Amino acid sequence: MDLRRSVFWGLACALEMTCGVVACGGDAQSPGAAGASSTAGGSNGTAGSGAAHAGAGGAMSHAGGSSSATTGGTGGAATGGTATGGTAMGGAATGGTGSAHAGSAAGGIGGAATGGAANAGGGSAGTAGASGCSGLTQTRNARSGKSAGFAGDYTKDYYPLYSHACTTASDCAAACVTAGGTQASCAASECVDSTTDYCLPPTYWVDFDQLLTEGNTQESSTWIIMVNNPYRDQLLASNFQFEIPSGAKILGISFSINEAAGSADMIADYSVRALANGAPVGLDRGHSKAWTTDFHPEIYGGAADLWGATWTPEIVNAAGFGIGLTPLYLDSAGNERAYVDFVRATVTYDVCK
Repeated sequence: MDLRRSVFWGLACALEMTCGVVACGGDAQSPGAAGASSTAGGSNGTAGSGAAHAGAGGAMSHAGGSSSATTGGTGGAATGGTATGGTAMGGAATGGTGSAHAGSAAGGIGGAATGGAANAGGGSAGTAGASGCSGLTQTRNARSGKSAGFAGDYTKDYYPLYSHACTTASDCAAACVTAGGTQASCAASECVDSTTDYCLPPTYWVDFDQLLTEGNTQESSTWIIMVNNPYRDQLLASNFQFEIPSGAKILGISFSINEAAGSADMIADYSVRALANGAPVGLDRGHSKAWTTDFHPEIYGGAADLWGATWTPEIVNAAGFGIGLTPLYLDSAGNERAYVDFVRATVTYDVCK
């Protein structure tokens, strides 16, 4: 070996002590020997030095040609880096499939905590970081239900309205409001002409405690008698008790309503609205098809559907977040029942910064 070459390798060895860039001990190995000194992306943060001794495509090509094998580089191991393509300190910005440091914050785009475990080569760069903070979901059941039109006790206050004597419909409307009905709903009360005239109040949703059970039966459901009446009562299901992190971005909301009709082709959706602070907001997501007699989860909204409204974690986590379901009676006479066994909501959100 001539004097100039000896001086060169002496300087190279000195550089390795400080930068870990040049391999010592002779000429660089061939690309075919890549990974001989480093397995699965290096051990405990030694991927840079492992790549150097493995000869990743030449003496000056470590971890895909990066200028510094100890910091991961920008090329990953695309052209012959460590055995599994990992680079030290959290994975490369555009290459590499793993991280010797299990995706530490010092890495590139793929260096988030979920971007692969040490020596395991998990997750590709550019997607590994996002997978742990985007498209997250929480699913909860409604813990409260009520009628939008009637706040009184169904047995003690509502049933007596049917035997209330009347002369005009206004007599029935007044009695309905006293019992706990809203002005809007009670205006649809009728005074039936009979031997003794009696009131016919509008119908309302009842048995809300049944929303807390999942039995797929009429007995385990909240229900309403459907008639041809100008007033259509809305079932308000809320208090889902979400725990969406503060500062998260809401991406979409879906509701699963386990519903059924007493008879086929008798009931459909009149409207389905999301609730914010207890009030309907945004777009109507009601379906046009008739309800079936078999209980089934009918899905409204989706992972990318914001219902035409603006949402924050504070709104979604509050007790007033929910859904309002208003069914429609499809016949002109008689009556039928609509049933809802449970209501479940799923919120999709993003916490990426």
